[in-house]
Amino acid sequence: DAERALAAQRTLEREMAQMAKDRAAAMDKAAAAEKLAAAADAAAAAAEAAEAEAAEADKSIAYMCSAFCISVFCIDEAFESRSRDFLQATFALYPDKEYIVITLPHAATEFPLLNLFNQVEPKPSSSFGHLLYLFHRDALLGPLQVRMATKADEDSARALTKNLTTRMQLNEVFSRATVERDPDSADADDSGERAFMAVVAGQAVGIALLQRSVDVDLLQAQYSLEDFLLMSEHAAAQHVELLGFVINPIFARSSRYFLKEVLRQLLASCMYYRVGKNMPIPDVLSEFVQVRPRAQITVSETLEAELRKDHGEEPDTTAARRPLTQPADKALFFLTRKLISEPKIVNNTRIVVVGTSDTALAFLEALVSVPYLNFTSLYLLAPHAGEKLLEPRGVLQLDDGAAGAADTGAATTAPFFSRSCAYSPCELAALNLGARVRLIDGKLIDIDRTRKAVVLPDESIVPYDFLVVAPELGDASVGKLLDADAAGMRGVFSLSDDDAALAARTFLQTAAGANGGEGKVVVYGAVADAYCTLEALRTRGVPPSELLLVTPPRREGEPADAFGDPKILAAVHAQMKSLGISLLQDHKLSGVEADGACLLSAVSLDGPDGHVLQRARMLLCCDVPDVDRSLFRAFNDNSIVYDGRLVVDAAFRTNDAAIYAAGQLTKFARRFRAKLPSRMCCGREAGAKLAASLLSAIDALSATDEPDKPPAFTQPTKLAATLPGGLSFFRVLPPVVNADCYDEVVKHKSFGRELVNDLTDRVDETGAPLDGWSLTTMRLDKFGRVSSLAYVGKAPVETENWGRLIGLHESALNHLAARFDEGLVTDMPAFLRQNWAMAVFHDRFAEFRAALRDEIQADDDFKQVLEQMKAAAAQSERPMSPAEFVHKLPKEKQALVRTRLTEYVQTNQNQLSMYLLESSGIMKKMEDKDLRKV
Repeated sequence: DAERALAAQRTLEREMAQMAKDRAAAMDKAAAAEKLAAAADAAAAAAEAAEAEAAEADKSIAYMCSAFCISVFCIDEAFESRSRDFLQATFALYPDKEYIVITLPHAATEFPLLNLFNQVEPKPSSSFGHLLYLFHRDALLGPLQVRMATKADEDSARALTKNLTTRMQLNEVFSRATVERDPDSADADDSGERAFMAVVAGQAVGIALLQRSVDVDLLQAQYSLEDFLLMSEHAAAQHVELLGFVINPIFARSSRYFLKEVLRQLLASCMYYRVGKNMPIPDVLSEFVQVRPRAQITVSETLEAELRKDHGEEPDTTAARRPLTQPADKALFFLTRKLISEPKIVNNTRIVVVGTSDTALAFLEALVSVPYLNFTSLYLLAPHAGEKLLEPRGVLQLDDGAAGAADTGAATTAPFFSRSCAYSPCELAALNLGARVRLIDGKLIDIDRTRKAVVLPDESIVPYDFLVVAPELGDASVGKLLDADAAGMRGVFSLSDDDAALAARTFLQTAAGANGGEGKVVVYGAVADAYCTLEALRTRGVPPSELLLVTPPRREGEPADAFGDPKILAAVHAQMKSLGISLLQDHKLSGVEADGACLLSAVSLDGPDGHVLQRARMLLCCDVPDVDRSLFRAFNDNSIVYDGRLVVDAAFRTNDAAIYAAGQLTKFARRFRAKLPSRMCCGREAGAKLAASLLSAIDALSATDEPDKPPAFTQPTKLAATLPGGLSFFRVLPPVVNADCYDEVVKHKSFGRELVNDLTDRVDETGAPLDGWSLTTMRLDKFGRVSSLAYVGKAPVETENWGRLIGLHESALNHLAARFDEGLVTDMPAFLRQNWAMAVFHDRFAEFRAALRDEIQADDDFKQVLEQMKAAAAQSERPMSPAEFVHKLPKEKQALVRTRLTEYVQTNQNQLSMYLLESSGIMKKMEDKDLRKV
């Protein structure tokens, strides 16, 4: 009993001590709370005092508005040119004001008075429905005077450029241009740099720096100048290049007059301006017309060496390539004396483009290339918009510097995605769309159709007058096949875009994703991106033995394999087997399992033989691309019709007349009964047609009748990829239904034959491909025209060249079919690299064919023979060959094609100098050396 009493007493003492501690802790908390409350009260009091003090200070500050607004302006059309006379009088009414302000709705047309005002660039998220124009009273000072700059103007030039990031370069050019030259010296020629000053009331307000010597031949080879200029009317000495242009913003509207005076004083007729990557964009750029870059011919190393030798260069030197293979690296703008007197039409329509697909880029390219329009409110909304305007998907690498790996082979890592080859990095650099388009790095999550605004993740908005939706599609397997928990599971990735690929690469570098993890790295999908992902993982350190490719069963309406050719698929699978990559076919992803740390541990698959549970540490889904879920919700929540794809009419409009769409995201409405799926349409061609449709709605000069049926697509689709083992894959298909389904193609009535060049036996003892390992298939229709091309090999092929072969007759390819049957074509890629093919690969060969076709169709003799050919075809006789067709023509007409072809080669001698013509440089050298035989 005593022990029990003692224990009870000790327990009571402990409880009382604990109660005392709790009481003390509560008191401490209460005291702390009181201190916090007191501090909060003190802070609130201090804030109130500060606000009161600021309000008191505001009362003592005299705010002054230095502008007045013109709210109504009316003038008879006959006197519009005298609108400037009003400004002097209005400033006289308000002598204390410095600026005039005018606002104008985006949809309104600018009136002549606004030609004197500067438009203020709005913020992208501004919801203000009008544009703002400013005019400063100093712009009414004496006329702008333009003169040649001298050394004495150097301080004035430095004052104008002191706040510019390029001030050092501009000042250096200005110093060189104003050096006094001795008229009798060798440097006194008229081909160097020149500087001009714009002066108002004795004060320098602008400078223009120019280069008199311009390599016009190089510009002609790199850009489509002949689309705008008749070069014979512009002497070589009349071409100048603008190196820099700076003007006081108050006098920015006088820039056109400034340039006009520069051309007059230099006796020049054409001015160029080149804008490169990350270069500042001057306001005067809107006065220029952009020229599209020309597609360049890719030549073999042998021909490259021959051309260098012909141009006096050593074959083994590192001299710059000739224009034949030297692509442009900057955007080119030009202005002529005629254009400078024809101001552009300013279009302030707010056009917001969502996505950076080939369709979106082609749409923007078409708009900025309209020579008579100046779009002031073009917006591109996409994640990493700036990077995507320089590197397309399949080349872009956000973190490991592997850009261009698939094209050059110089990098050690491969991209996760295939590429469409519609735009190359060089072509995007030469377009430099960022110079004319405002970029918004973000993502569309909602559309406010009532307010005509796009909602971004941070709840900011981007107003629009027309919304153009053309995003890139990506994998959506995780959201479709798995539950919501799988999306947050570590190690599970849906490779929908470059951000998803970056997240996968980041996880791969962790302990869970590296070799320390357990299980396979599973890639799920049967499209080309899945095979690209295998190579991307292999080149990033994942052992091939730990890679597993799972292909789902074929779904209705989809091609049987990723490459559209079972022979290429078998060759790729054989290469995967030799590397040690596992393959599991016809299994559908049904679930995933995770450990206690929410880390992927296993993948559930359903196949022909039942359920399979595969241990895995990573799952990367790369299946058939689909729309982003947030974008789909934006459509669905706003009642925009979506029927498997976004539904558009024949003019690419959705059920909202202000929202346009094109590309793989879309499908034409069922009432049109269009059978061609969007995946078989060239994205670049779709973008151009979309631009033409929108232009007819916003530009009176481009207006056309409402189309009653969808446009026809004629350009082929291209696909390139880097496959396991570093293999290069390339495919060109026509815009035909089921052109990517091999079984359907060979059964079609238009199918002729297939030329297969199999060099896959060139392997070493381990089965690894050697140099020259390749498999090439070329399909011809029953008329002998090339209908499709596919290639897989150790070395990449010339994608630009091969893309131009679709639709050509095999006889135009040096009688390819006959030579193939004779066994003379043992290596088809090497055969297509020979010198004879360069004229076929030229970017103007298609124009030559079209012009020749029009001439032939208008000739009576050709018409007569053509009727005979049609009659023979109707009687099911053997089709007439091109040689037989020409033989039936009169002798004087038989030489027509040869004559026109000679003229075509002669006209393009700057890029086709390897052909022997009397006007070619090679022939002249032969004559000089007496090597030509008479």
